[in-house]
Amino acid sequence: MRWILLAVLIPISALPSLGQGWSISLQRVGPDELLAFVQRLSLPAEEKNIWLAILPEALEKDLVDPTVAYTFFQRLVGTPAYFVSGLTAVMQEVLAQGLPVDSLMNKASQGIVMGRGWDLIIDEIRLRGAILVATGSALAPHRPPAEARAKASVRVGGWSFTMRTPTWEDLVVEVAEAISDYIVGGGDINNWGAIEAFVRYRLLQLKGRGLPQDLVERALGVLSPQFVGEIVSRAFRIERR
Repeated sequence: MRWILLAVLIPISALPSLGQGWSISLQRVGPDELLAFVQRLSLPAEEKNIWLAILPEALEKDLVDPTVAYTFFQRLVGTPAYFVSGLTAVMQEVLAQGLPVDSLMNKASQGIVMGRGWDLIIDEIRLRGAILVATGSALAPHRPPAEARAKASVRVGGWSFTMRTPTWEDLVVEVAEAISDYIVGGGDINNWGAIEAFVRYRLLQLKGRGLPQDLVERALGVLSPQFVGEIVSRAFRIERR
């Protein structure tokens, strides 16, 4: 059985997805510890209440990794209220669709650490969130009828890992991240053929090495410029003729 590491972070960085590497911390954060931490945080009251309301279910469904979220919330302290509100709104919508937000939390944390402007970070997270939701919707009809899921805890010296089998949601995130990376990198949103080729390349890199072969093959079977165009159109609310 192929296993992957759940995101395990050092305080200064967080990496977005299966295909882009890992980062390690000496100690993982548990769900209860995360919830207690958020409860103590100095964040806008409305946003804090939203997170305290949605986090328990998200944690239970593995849509939020506690260690990723811990770093994310640490970075939010001291940021403008509108920034916290903007990020919260995006992630609340993504979670409502049953999709994980670890990649979005990682990107936001990276942007804050790098000193990017608040509006630039929000704009990118909104773009990535819209593409993630659109990708999940487009791929939903092709989801396998059943998945084997398993977890295991592993210690290597002083390092603690949680390992689990990759899921359909991981595949959705990878496709969405590839499309987002192409667009954020300056690619033409109307060049669906180029986007499709970029997504296909990324998936082939992960086949059997970060994502199960059967999941990748299922995605590759429906991947086409037109399919990518459907995702882009949904994400940007472009009317297709």
